[in-house]
Amino acid sequence: MNSRIFQVVQYFILLSISLWLCLSFFNTLDFAGLKTKISSGNFSWFYVVMFVSLMVYIFRTLRWQMLIRSIGYETKFHNAFAALSISYFVSFVVPRLGEVTRCLSVKKQHNIPFLQLLGTVIIERVIDILSLMVLLIITLILQFDKIVEFIKENVFLPFYDKIVLKIIGGNTKVLFFVIIVLVLVIALFLYFRKYLRERSPRFLVRLVESLKEGITSVSKLKQKKLFIVYTFLIWVCYYLMTYFWFFVFEETSVLSFGACLSILTIGTIGRSVPIQGGGMGAYHFLVTSVVVLYGLSEEWGKALSTLIHAGQTFFTFVMGLVGLLIFFVSYWRKQAK
Repeated sequence: MNSRIFQVVQYFILLSISLWLCLSFFNTLDFAGLKTKISSGNFSWFYVVMFVSLMVYIFRTLRWQMLIRSIGYETKFHNAFAALSISYFVSFVVPRLGEVTRCLSVKKQHNIPFLQLLGTVIIERVIDILSLMVLLIITLILQFDKIVEFIKENVFLPFYDKIVLKIIGGNTKVLFFVIIVLVLVIALFLYFRKYLRERSPRFLVRLVESLKEGITSVSKLKQKKLFIVYTFLIWVCYYLMTYFWFFVFEETSVLSFGACLSILTIGTIGRSVPIQGGGMGAYHFLVTSVVVLYGLSEEWGKALSTLIHAGQTFFTFVMGLVGLLIFFVSYWRKQAK
């Protein structure tokens, strides 16, 4: 019961943050100007982006099949593809629930132990994080000045101006707010410690053993080079998914490869924030700030970030529905046999 209450509270906290970020962003958005910009765009590039997005799903499915195969099970491509599509759809609404949904979908079709499937999903997430770290390092090396300027303008200066100076100046409201935040952080930390201690040791042993088997599945891969190739192609597609959007507008087509690299890196961090809507709000703010750093106006930054996020949202929903259709058709056929 405590776990369910915590999950409900967590969901509404994340939803509140998402709504606040969205309202903060869209309240300053000139919708009339955005409509004019979009009406002048060359949306033949939309189909190119959708094709590349589909390739990401295909490469991810093939890579996940390799991990599942390494723990001794086989999956049909269309079932794994459907599970992946559904998981992105679910995660858009409820962050992190998609991973569970993905494992349950495949378990339903192939009767593979849930915890072992979860282990393969976790190793995927670990690989994604490591890949993002590599991408961040590459971006720092190639776009060092821009990244430093971004951190200065969007992290240090706002923190100094809006918090430090006001506390020094005797603003008790800001000081009180900071104290409340610190107390909440400490309380959450203590709660999680207590929560983990109260979990069943037997369940934890089973969980750790199953997750370990899934995580160590990488060492059992028969085609490690192919696994690395799939991972590389996934990130190449992510890059192209961002880069091709530039050519929708003549004004944004001047953005360089380096600008795309920065937008991809910072934008991915924004999408990784566990809030509803695929990092909605956070993604818009971060991408807009990066676009401004590369010489375009804030209006064009908002237009581009809104367009990219809306396009991927559309694709996520369409593929989610496709995934559900494949899942139910496959399940009904299985039941009919």
